[in-house]
Amino acid sequence: MGSFRREKDEEEDATFGATLRFVVKDCDPNTGEPESEEGYDDEYMLEDLELTVADQIQKTRKNNFQVSWDAADSEEWLQAEDTFVLSAVTTLQDAVNTIVKILGLGAANLSENVPEGTHLHTLLCSGTFRGGAEILVRAKLALSEGVTLNLTVRSTDQDVAELITAAIG
Repeated sequence: MGSFRREKDEEEDATFGATLRFVVKDCDPNTGEPESEEGYDDEYMLEDLELTVADQIQKTRKNNFQVSWDAADSEEWLQAEDTFVLSAVTTLQDAVNTIVKILGLGAANLSENVPEGTHLHTLLCSGTFRGGAEILVRAKLALSEGVTLNLTVRSTDQDVAELITAAIG
């Protein structure tokens, strides 16, 4: 079991090496029980473990996202906002799927579904970051030559709001 602390200026993702260490004991083939208490130490290198922003978020689904969004326009909630060009996606639905996957948030009001033939869409998401910081996200998407994203994040923790925004960039 391990843990890590994120410093303010660190990346939002982390990769850890992992090694399985164990004691090998000879066992009776009939009973499966160890023949003695003695054994020898051994280890096995495992694949690196990647911890992403999505791994640190518990999805929530707000029944009425707009009420929560409006209530979060207060001093207790902090906001981060940025605009991105998503060059790796060519449709609004692909953009929505990518954002939901990267952030690990729960989409609200069926906003994860983009209607056919539309060039504008708003994705509404919410979740809770490790430690209990609440998160609300409004992602306004526009399709022209590519997909442009205006991302607004409201959270009860400024560092979390900035981390969520940085996860897209």
